Amino acid sequence: MTYLEAVDLIRDIESRYDLMKVKYKGISVWPLLRINIIDAISGNNKTMKSTGSSAIKQVLSTLFYYNPLNYFKRKPIWLFAGFERRKMVGGLKQLRISGCVVKAFPDTLVIEKPGKEQTACPRSIIPEKTIVSESWLLLFVHVLAIFMRCGKIKLHNEAILTQALNENKIQFDYNNALRIFASQKKVFDLLLEITHNPKKVIIECPYTIMGYVWALHQKGIPVIELQHGVLNDKHYAYNSLYSSQILYPDEICVFGEDEYQYLINDNCHYCKKVYKTGLYFMDLAKHNFIDDAFKEYRNKYGYIILVAGQRGYEDAMADYVNEVAKRTPNCLYVYVPRNNDAGLDFNQNNIIYRPGANIYEYMIWCDVHLTISSTTCLECQYYKKPTIFYNYSDMSVNYYSKVLKPENGVVYTDSADEYENALETVLTKVFAYKEVFAMNTVEKIKKVIMK
Repeated sequence: MTYLEAVDLIRDIESRYDLMKVKYKGISVWPLLRINIIDAISGNNKTMKSTGSSAIKQVLSTLFYYNPLNYFKRKPIWLFAGFERRKMVGGLKQLRISGCVVKAFPDTLVIEKPGKEQTACPRSIIPEKTIVSESWLLLFVHVLAIFMRCGKIKLHNEAILTQALNENKIQFDYNNALRIFASQKKVFDLLLEITHNPKKVIIECPYTIMGYVWALHQKGIPVIELQHGVLNDKHYAYNSLYSSQILYPDEICVFGEDEYQYLINDNCHYCKKVYKTGLYFMDLAKHNFIDDAFKEYRNKYGYIILVAGQRGYEDAMADYVNEVAKRTPNCLYVYVPRNNDAGLDFNQNNIIYRPGANIYEYMIWCDVHLTISSTTCLECQYYKKPTIFYNYSDMSVNYYSKVLKPENGVVYTDSADEYENALETVLTKVFAYKEVFAMNTVEKIKKVIMK
């Protein structure tokens, strides 16, 4: 089952069963379970989550990457970020989404989720000084979850959940998801007991750590989310028919007008306190990447096509790129995968494979952008670069047809046969690019924090 099919199925199930009555210790856990169910039936759990020995090694190797004693410093703002969202700019590994928080409010404690290549990255190029690794929390959460296997998670109205799963032929170990959730809550409760509590907590991706959010709300600490990627009616974290004051954030900062209008719409039940704050990294990149990244190729190729890969769809995108590159030898295709270990192979000389490259630098200097449904298509609007979509499994159209129109410099293709006409279109027409991102992100974030 594809991701979009899974999303449609869950929405249908929500309309037929009163799943908010399924509760653990008095709170509805359906907002958590629906995300895990979609991951399970679409295969996203295999591509989105690290498992096994590699995950354990990653956690253990980063325990002392930062000074863990920073957890005990008195800081009014806590920020949950992720190492994988850092990008090199000006010799420093910057937080591309949440760097604006530390810039606006330096007295912030950063709690960073570890990344695969973190131990190979010198600590000296991480600009934040008051920072700790989330590895400590992750370690205790998973150890506690293992001990919790001895008991059974007690759910109120569990029969509603089992009926919904059985009647729709869904196999899903909800007890495992709930053990992680309960462990997150217990571990974070302990952290809040032994440390100085913040006044506000800002999180890039709160729907993966709902146990933390529950603990914070129980303490009366507001949670603010920073948009970090796609946010629309097809994203499984934002499109539920139900709301949750306990597990959803109190406020959310979004890139711009499209996300704002979706969230305040009556059909969305996620979070109604919404602020347009932009994307911090856009201005940062524009003012730092001033040298042509493709200068050495300009004499050999007429156009540079930047390909943005995506986790879970790299093989499909690679097949498409191999085919279109064969048909357009005057174009250079620069493929940047979502994960550095994607392990792709290409059979055309006019394709270069650049895992780990800073795609934001490439966006500024490419001529055309190519993707399935990466948010890089929105960021290319900022840099006034057209996008050709490979509408694999209808993902491009479902995600962006309401947001990006042909007049904005986008063309949707269903196969490689349509690519050459699409390329001619984006290279010859004049477009009116959208103002996707709000400006002055640092100042806007500062106002939200100080409210």
